[in-house]
Amino acid sequence: MAAPVRVRFAPSPTGYLHVGGVRTAIFNWLFARQHGGVFVLRIDDTDIKRHQDEAVQVILDGMKWAGLSWDEGPEVGGAYGPYFQSQRFERYKEVAKQLEASGRAYWMKKDAAKDLPEWKIEKLKKAGKWDEDRAQAASDPEPALYFKIHPGEPQEVVLQDAVWKEYRRPAEMLDDYVILRADGSPTYNFATVVDDIDMKISHIIRGEDHLANTPKQIRLFEALNAPLPVFAHLPMIHNDKGQKISKRRDPVAVTIYRKCGILPEALVNFLALLGWSPGDDREVMTQDEMIAAFSLDRIKLSPAQFTLKRQADLPEGSDYNERLDWLHAALPGTKLEWMNGEYIKKLAPKDLLSRAEPFLKRHYDLSGADPVWLSKILALEQERSRTLYALAENLRLFFEAPAAYDDKAVKKWLEKGDGWAHLEAIRELLDKHTDWTGAALEHALNAYAEQKGAKFANIAQPLRVALSGTAVSPPIHETLVLVSKPEALKRIDALLARKGAPTP
Repeated sequence: MAAPVRVRFAPSPTGYLHVGGVRTAIFNWLFARQHGGVFVLRIDDTDIKRHQDEAVQVILDGMKWAGLSWDEGPEVGGAYGPYFQSQRFERYKEVAKQLEASGRAYWMKKDAAKDLPEWKIEKLKKAGKWDEDRAQAASDPEPALYFKIHPGEPQEVVLQDAVWKEYRRPAEMLDDYVILRADGSPTYNFATVVDDIDMKISHIIRGEDHLANTPKQIRLFEALNAPLPVFAHLPMIHNDKGQKISKRRDPVAVTIYRKCGILPEALVNFLALLGWSPGDDREVMTQDEMIAAFSLDRIKLSPAQFTLKRQADLPEGSDYNERLDWLHAALPGTKLEWMNGEYIKKLAPKDLLSRAEPFLKRHYDLSGADPVWLSKILALEQERSRTLYALAENLRLFFEAPAAYDDKAVKKWLEKGDGWAHLEAIRELLDKHTDWTGAALEHALNAYAEQKGAKFANIAQPLRVALSGTAVSPPIHETLVLVSKPEALKRIDALLARKGAPTP
């Protein structure tokens, strides 16, 4: 009988939850759910200096928001905890002693290498030739514990990867590496293998950037007489300029997309399709549909494209609000925005209200607002709004009278033809109208247009300018109802008072 599927997502709490990390979590989660397996959330926090308690909460909150529930891990527990590496140091020391006793680990002090310029270090990092743990060990006055990667004659490592198929690492590129620093803290390549063995992880699904680490880890699995898990290394995510997405040049924090009004189910759907395809033309998929269709053999090797409509590069050193503004401008016209709009369209009225309310509160004072009225105005813009942020913005006319009027709209619909005359006549008609319902107002406006021999647009558009300041609004009769009669008359009067005056 095959071993049960156990996968893990192991982020480091050194900042925010990254969209690339969420994509990795999604693939692990889908694989576990499809196979009736276990999805483990583990916090890889061996780097105590960079550990941030608030970042742990950001990870947990982000995972919950995305609907990626974990079966074992923080707040849930499990049979193989603790699930924080910082709480497992004694276990790492125990395994290190086993390796030392078997002759596969040794203490050594490396002489500090000649200081390299920063550009050289960056070049080595990009080429995958920089070993941060060895660099730290070399600068430490105390010896570090090294893993003897070749027990005998040096041999290459051949990895059968579920995505890459065969991956080879020549023996000359496999050097002994640090597993315990001088202060007793474990390195990533050591701690993650010990945890994966202890937690009985069957499949390691992670980013391609870890591929160079895998041969080192395979040798460690072998030294500990542990069965090898199945490895699957995911393609990197590139931006619209063909660069690997990074926090320096791209908005990668999940919280920014949430703040922009992206729904979690839409973001999960979008990220799931970065590097994977269900094998047909489906794009908008439910969780159950993605679970049923997911397979490792349909993950592509080529980089996945996360395209935004950037007007300019993200400014170097930009803060959270600047990144938020940048993303607001870069989302329109993208696949993510379109997909999010499709999910917004499907929301039931009650769900739409609960999702949109935080965005409405960010823009407007909702004290005393009737939930029934709020649901009605949300329904008017639900079809055309592609983010919750845009939805809130599109409803401004129901909360605020126009502070200014669109110059082109005034010239086209009021100053040309009989626009002003129609607006004055409609104002008188509405003032006398007693049945303030959508059907009655629609009938009255159509009757007026027919009587005057005018196109309905020549009647409705001057009204739209008066109510919203632009020539764009939901159906005019529904807008009138929800703005209310007193407010509608007040706004018409405000525009008529500007007749003949320069448009501000």
